[in-house]
Amino acid sequence: MQRTSPKLWQHGAAQLAHLIASREVSASEVIAAHIDRIETVNPHINAITETFLEEALATAKRMDNDPSFLEGQPLRGVPISIKECFHVAGGKTTLGMTSPAVVHEKDGPLVARLRQAGGIIMGLTNVPQLMIIHETRNPVFGTTNNPWNLDRSVGGSSGGEAAILATGGTALGLGSDLGGSIRLPCHFCGIAGLKPTSRRLVRSGAVENLRGMAWLEFQPGPMARHVSDLRIAMQVLSRKELQTKWDDAEDAPIGFDPQTSTDVSSLRIGVYSDDGYFPPCPAVKRAIAEGVQGLEARGATIVQLDPPKTLELLKSYFAIASADGGRDFRRLLKGSKLDPEVKRLVRLAALPRWARPLIAMLALAPLGKHKMSALFRASGPRSANSLWQVTWQAARQVGEVFQAWDQANVDVVLCPAHATPALKRKCAVDALPAASYSILMNLLGVPCGTVPATRVRLGELSDRTGKLDASERLARKIENGSAGLPVGVQVAGRFWREDQVLTVMETLQSHYRSLSLYPDVSNLPKFGTK
Repeated sequence: MQRTSPKLWQHGAAQLAHLIASREVSASEVIAAHIDRIETVNPHINAITETFLEEALATAKRMDNDPSFLEGQPLRGVPISIKECFHVAGGKTTLGMTSPAVVHEKDGPLVARLRQAGGIIMGLTNVPQLMIIHETRNPVFGTTNNPWNLDRSVGGSSGGEAAILATGGTALGLGSDLGGSIRLPCHFCGIAGLKPTSRRLVRSGAVENLRGMAWLEFQPGPMARHVSDLRIAMQVLSRKELQTKWDDAEDAPIGFDPQTSTDVSSLRIGVYSDDGYFPPCPAVKRAIAEGVQGLEARGATIVQLDPPKTLELLKSYFAIASADGGRDFRRLLKGSKLDPEVKRLVRLAALPRWARPLIAMLALAPLGKHKMSALFRASGPRSANSLWQVTWQAARQVGEVFQAWDQANVDVVLCPAHATPALKRKCAVDALPAASYSILMNLLGVPCGTVPATRVRLGELSDRTGKLDASERLARKIENGSAGLPVGVQVAGRFWREDQVLTVMETLQSHYRSLSLYPDVSNLPKFGTK
């Protein structure tokens, strides 16, 4: 049986750049194919908030008419989407707020680097209001729908990016991650994404939330369907040609070399499938087990790790993140219509710490919300002295995690990205404990990524039984009826060793592709080609 050749929108970034460079296709053909794809899928998924399609086509035609224009650049002619928090010349940033948008006069440094490498910006993508919940929904642009099931969430906050990449609307994207914001949407939508080491990439040229919070900092990172494209993107985003003095102050002390080659057989890979706080669903456990088999088959040494003290680490994360009592959120939201879940979070953030134990006992414990109760009690407005103390405590806890990695002598860690498949609508706040696996890595500050692994099998129902916490009862509802949804796994590594993380991710992606349930753009239920 003759196989149908992939359509242009099914190719990855490196494949497209190669086809254009070898003149097998023109840049105009590539961009036109992706414009058609965006116009086909975006009315259904609502991922792109602003387009630059005429400018994109004009740039592609210039490339075709002038072969010397950006000749030899690694992303020449590649269609790219950008999370709307980043500065794109002529583009608007709203962060989902109905107050006046910020219109940018010029590209931020990371967007400029993508353009200099030949990337063609197609549009900006949707985010949750203020980028603070794991569901992409806001009063300005509405809800972004999961392409694998339009009634499911894409996660957040880089949810628009994940959705448009998963459907083939673009080949490469720029997201950001403060609490799983790249990795969770990738897990929910069946694509790959990388959160680099904290401060690996410059953060200027983006509109932030939680401004001034020093311990926990958002980190920009690339997203794509192919892990190999993440490596190319890191090469581009790490470039120093366009640096200003301000950028130089933020850039990493150790450069990223895309040519650094690591043989996966030389790596010791630590594994845990359950963090001891929120058990993963059967599909996630299966994905980890299948990943271990693939890594062992390629000669990697597998080391079973004891799970970290997840609850204590989460309490420190939320204590630091909420230390201002939500004041910066309220400043940013002034005059804007509020998303209901964001409104709920902002109200909870303002409650004084002295009242939290009583509220937890009277309002949360009777509903069985014990996990949320613990996080709620640890959160809330703090004095400078209290913030310093909890930051010192967090540093000690993080040190204990690294000490455990050292004792096991592991280079890389494999674990779940999230405990469940894609969430149902309007439950992101109540399902927050299930994101423990990704949030932990933000506290550690290490490079980490999500690689697509499999899809939930028919009949692969939730195995949660007995007396459950309210968040686990919610997880059971999420898991039942989730057949066909994609599932990913998370790979974390040592500071500045994105090369090792990407090597393991590439190895895993190759292995998962050889299995029957790999989540690929060609078999999306509504938007695929089959």
